[in-house]
Amino acid sequence: MKVLFVNCCVRGESSRTLRLCRAALEEIQTRFPQAEVEELCLDRENLLPLHSDTLEQRNTLEKAKDFAHPMFRYARQFIEADVILVGAPYWEYQFPALLRCYVEQVAVNGLTFAYGEDGRPHGLCKGDRLLYLTTAGGPILDRNCGFDYLKTLLSNMMGFTKLDYVAAECTDVIGYPVEEELKKAEERVRAAVASWR
Repeated sequence: MKVLFVNCCVRGESSRTLRLCRAALEEIQTRFPQAEVEELCLDRENLLPLHSDTLEQRNTLEKAKDFAHPMFRYARQFIEADVILVGAPYWEYQFPALLRCYVEQVAVNGLTFAYGEDGRPHGLCKGDRLLYLTTAGGPILDRNCGFDYLKTLLSNMMGFTKLDYVAAECTDVIGYPVEEELKKAEERVRAAVASWR
């Protein structure tokens, strides 16, 4: 099993979301000792959104099926993983802009997906499992736009069929039992990994 940990926990070691990710990684190593884990810390990458110049270059390379260019390194890494673990805080109803820039880099026609004769995208990735972890200062309720976005993209374009998330909520609410909430979320994270087959 090859696990790609996409770390968008921009507060570093003080991140509550990173705490959940560490619980997931511990459980993965316990249950799947042969698992190979590769971490990609987005905060250390020079990620920029696509703009006119880079988009034109990318489109030219896509048409030529030339994916050796460094701009495709994230997509090449993504297609090789069996499991994608994403950790990102719940910001403005979704996630930090860094993660959106990363998604633009991995959604590559001809590499992570391709359009079939039916006009629909079909996944080309090796893996089919996403575990999305987040923490929110308040309640998420029915506004889980970050996970919903990734779920839509990965299931409809890249062929992912096993998509789960765990959230710790209300972590900035005064008087809320935050430590208890985080511990419960860690238990849900471990249970999610334990259910993998």
